[in-house]
Amino acid sequence: MTKVARLVPLAAALATAVGVVAAPVSADTTGGVFVALGESGAAGPLIPKQIAPLGCLKSDHNYAHLAAARLGMTLHDATCSGAKIQDMYAPQRLRRGGSNAPQLDAVTSDARIVTLDLGTNDTIDTGGSTAWAPRFGALIDEIHRRAPQATVYVMGKPVRLPDAGCFPRVPISASRAKQIEGRIDAVNATVAAQAPAHHAIFVDIHTASIGHDACRPEGVRWSEGIIPTQPAAPLHANELGHQNEAALLLNAIHSHES
Repeated sequence: MTKVARLVPLAAALATAVGVVAAPVSADTTGGVFVALGESGAAGPLIPKQIAPLGCLKSDHNYAHLAAARLGMTLHDATCSGAKIQDMYAPQRLRRGGSNAPQLDAVTSDARIVTLDLGTNDTIDTGGSTAWAPRFGALIDEIHRRAPQATVYVMGKPVRLPDAGCFPRVPISASRAKQIEGRIDAVNATVAAQAPAHHAIFVDIHTASIGHDACRPEGVRWSEGIIPTQPAAPLHANELGHQNEAALLLNAIHSHES
C-alpha cells in the first residue's frame, strides 16, 4: 500500500510537457483508495524508480502512481509485468524467483477507483485470439463484487508502431510491425466492448497516441522501440507515455465524476 501525497503541480506538467491536458480534479474525486491491476503496460518496466517486488518490473512513475498522486488517493498498485487474467486470482510466479500475490487481493471494499489493464499476454498465449474476452468480463464483475462503490476504468493500449514500421530506426520488418499492431488493435477492441457491458468505463489511449509511436523522435514518442534510448522495456511506454496515460485517465475520471 502506498500513501501518495497530492501533487498539485502535476496538472501543469501534463499540460506543458505532455500534450494531453489533465482536467481539473474536483473535491469530490480526491481522497480514498485507488487500486491498479494489470500487466507490463500498467506496471512501467524499467522506468525509474523500480519498486518491490522487483520481479514485477514496476515503476513508482507509472500512470497509476501519477494519477493517484494528483487525486490525493491511497494507491494499492498490484500491477506486474507478464500478468494474465489468471494472475488476478492466483499468485504469479516471477522470473527472478518468488511470486506476486493474486492481484484481486488488493481490491478491498473501500476502493473508489480501480484501473484494469490486461489482454496483451492473454492474446499472445492464444496465438492472437481474443477467446479470453468472457473471462475479462467476468473479472470486471468480480471487481465490482469486491468493491461495490468503486468505478472501474479499463485502460486501452497505445500505438507502438505504424503498420509499415520504420526500419531501420526500429529494426523489425513491416510485416512484424503490422502483426504487433494487429494484436494491440484486437486487445483494444475486446476490452472496449467488454467494459460497458460490465458497467466499467473504457479509457481510449490508442487515439491520443497516434503520432507518438516508437518511430517518432525523443520527446514525441510515448513508446520505445526494440532498442530503447530512454528507460523503458522494448516496445513499452516510456515515462512520457505514462504521463499521457495518467492525463487521459484523469480526464475520464473527471468526466465521470462531474
